[in-house]
Amino acid sequence: MDLSLRDVFGVSKDVLKSYVTRQVDFDFKDRFELTDHHLVIFGETKVGKTFLRKQYIPITEEVIVVDCTKGINLNDIYIQILYKAGIDLTEKITRTIEESNKLKGEVSSGFLDFLKAKITGELNERDLLSEVRKPYIPNTVSVLVSNELEKANKTTVVLDDFHYLPLIEQYQLSFDLKMFYQNGIRFIILGTKITSGYFEKFNGELSHRIDYFDATTWKTEELREITKKGSEHLNISFSEEVIEFFIKSSNGIVSVFQGLLFEICRTNDVKRTQRRVKEINNLDQAKEIMRNYWENMSVTYFTKIKDIAGGGRRRKLQLYYYITKIVLNSEQGIIRNGFPFQYIFEKLKDIHPLGSSINHGALTTVLSHLDELQIEKEIFPKVFTYFDKRLSIVDSDFYFITKHLDRNKIDEILPPHEYVINIEEQEEELQLKLFD
Repeated sequence: MDLSLRDVFGVSKDVLKSYVTRQVDFDFKDRFELTDHHLVIFGETKVGKTFLRKQYIPITEEVIVVDCTKGINLNDIYIQILYKAGIDLTEKITRTIEESNKLKGEVSSGFLDFLKAKITGELNERDLLSEVRKPYIPNTVSVLVSNELEKANKTTVVLDDFHYLPLIEQYQLSFDLKMFYQNGIRFIILGTKITSGYFEKFNGELSHRIDYFDATTWKTEELREITKKGSEHLNISFSEEVIEFFIKSSNGIVSVFQGLLFEICRTNDVKRTQRRVKEINNLDQAKEIMRNYWENMSVTYFTKIKDIAGGGRRRKLQLYYYITKIVLNSEQGIIRNGFPFQYIFEKLKDIHPLGSSINHGALTTVLSHLDELQIEKEIFPKVFTYFDKRLSIVDSDFYFITKHLDRNKIDEILPPHEYVINIEEQEEELQLKLFD
């Protein structure tokens, strides 16, 4: 079959011909076919979450796909679901949505802090129950939506980029999911900043009604299989040296690996299936392609990093700058596993001019607002998230950036003179009020 390079290698919204089946594929397929559970696919960006879903749940008459975006709420999603199902909004549904939005708008800041504390792992529920009363948000909207979907025989809803939903909406969804489950409506949820058991933190009754799949990890043999399948489709042959170099230099990130394969094919004028087998074996060329790929990508990420380091309203102590420096100077093993709170705290004590004065509360506040900061700076997809007392990278391409970053050039990316602290002023303020 004559195929275009774009159908075989690269980064695409469509499932590529070089798609490789992993263990997570078998697990997901089994749970989809053998249970009626809600299914959650999680992992960093660009690791194949959407491909995994598309491979086994294509869009059919029974399936509705909705993308979450910045600023969307759960009722917006329900409206989209009804629209895509071809269901008109009745006056009753419209009125119920308006009432629901009003109730959620009245949720106390204390309860929002409570939700954030549960997710970040800073406080447990018992610590806060005496101070925070859970709001009453009836599931009237979801009941109406569920009834309409049943009538229209729409049984599966795919919710993509779930992480863009505000916490209060995630909380509400966890209760709606139980009702949808009981009515035979199944949700397939994709997103970052999720781990196994995420929804049960909000609603324990979802236990045994929802399954989780981590799509993050790609083994070396799976990356090799991508090369093998793609080569067969394009009638080309890669040397072992080129394959090994791309596997190591991509840092195991499948989107980068695919991008490098695409670029070396394009450079060698392999734009379609070849009539005769074509050898691609120039290691120096592969190294040059990798350098160019990194240089082009790094421009975007250095801009993001600089925006994050600059902080926002919380910049007097320049903690975001020092946290960013800790990340960039860390070893790959730590970067891949995430940064525990205590690791960051100890590093700050070593490198921050006021390190001995900074306590857990100050660092907790800054880390807990990291997601909000990236939203304010319009950094999409986000680079970092703080979850379960750990600072984690949620954009997988950033692993590739850090792997090849020259640590001696960090001060060029983040010039220290732009993050100067008035030490005397801050010491006085620290003593007076910041770190009681």
